[in-house]
Amino acid sequence: MTHGRLLTPLLHALFFVAAATQSAVVPLLPRFNHAYGLSPSTDAVLLAAPGLATLGISMPAGAFADRLGTRRVTIAATALMSAAALAQAMPSYRVLIAGRLAFGLTFGIVWTTGVAWMAGSQSESGSPALGAVATSAAVGMVAGPAIGGLLADQFGLSAPFVAMAAFAAALALALAPQHPPERRPAEARRSNSMRDLVRVLPRQPGVLTGAAVLAIGGAIGGITQLLVPLELQHAGFSAAATGVAFSAAAGVYIVVSALVVKLGRRATTTRCATLAGLVLALSLLPGSFETGAAALVGMLVLSTAPRAVVSTVSYPLATESAARAGLADGLVIGLLNGTWAAGLVLAPLLAGSLDQVAGPRLAYLVAVVPGVCVALWLAMRQPGIVARTNAPQAAPAG
Repeated sequence: MTHGRLLTPLLHALFFVAAATQSAVVPLLPRFNHAYGLSPSTDAVLLAAPGLATLGISMPAGAFADRLGTRRVTIAATALMSAAALAQAMPSYRVLIAGRLAFGLTFGIVWTTGVAWMAGSQSESGSPALGAVATSAAVGMVAGPAIGGLLADQFGLSAPFVAMAAFAAALALALAPQHPPERRPAEARRSNSMRDLVRVLPRQPGVLTGAAVLAIGGAIGGITQLLVPLELQHAGFSAAATGVAFSAAAGVYIVVSALVVKLGRRATTTRCATLAGLVLALSLLPGSFETGAAALVGMLVLSTAPRAVVSTVSYPLATESAARAGLADGLVIGLLNGTWAAGLVLAPLLAGSLDQVAGPRLAYLVAVVPGVCVALWLAMRQPGIVARTNAPQAAPAG
């Protein structure tokens, strides 16, 4: 197998490891609470730290990679990700937080430049096959809690992060000999100017819709990771059982995401993304009522179906719009990751504070209400907008 043929599976493995490292902490929150005397609001800080760093780095990373090349930036960030994961294994809350922040920086870079690297290797802009990156990442996101819970139960709190650090280091070495794709002539003329992005964004529904629904996905994911483990612990679940409950959603996600990729352009539309965003926002509504452990697990599993749709269609929609508008992939992917991170950061922080004051029932509404409003706003923009068409693309602007 040639280096070029290895690139795609290696990048998928990288997205899996990055997401698994991000979510491995979920079933460990109750044990961190006991070890460091944390409250729900400080749990939210622990969960939000990577998202906060990702929020700050995604847009600059995209523009930076468009200038320096996605390959070298991705490999450097992967090596740093290994060090950041290892820092989270240290028995110190301050080092843990520092490691989470450092991991967030590398996660934001990898998820931006790695996706841009893969987008550049596709035969066409906006290929629905690009949506499969979300499959790898989300499988890692839901597998991470099982890995974290099982390793922590068997070998201690440090074990999950030591394992992830080793995987990341191995991937950095494996990616080093990979060659960047040859840029298509039209790509060389694309703009990475923030001013151009702001100017054309209202006229590019693919970019706008992808960014908005990923913000909903970030908010739903962040609140789920914060509240559900704590409620399951109160119901008598161990860290391993909580991890398995989160990972049970992986099967649903894989099936739905694979189906969306197979449907291709028939499913990769702004209308489909908007509807999935609305369903995703409503998926946590049962949590605002008194529910038992079985209902919580069911809510957790079922919410992954619309999340799979949102994550799988957003990047192809946005990169196709980017090609039409003459925008560089890195810049647009950085925008999408930034909006996802904004939801991941703000929603858990608000929900954690509300949980302390009024309990988890109202805390779930922090994601439900804004998410429904955003999805309805997107739906109101649909009349008169042709979401996708098979007509030839216009020449890049500018």
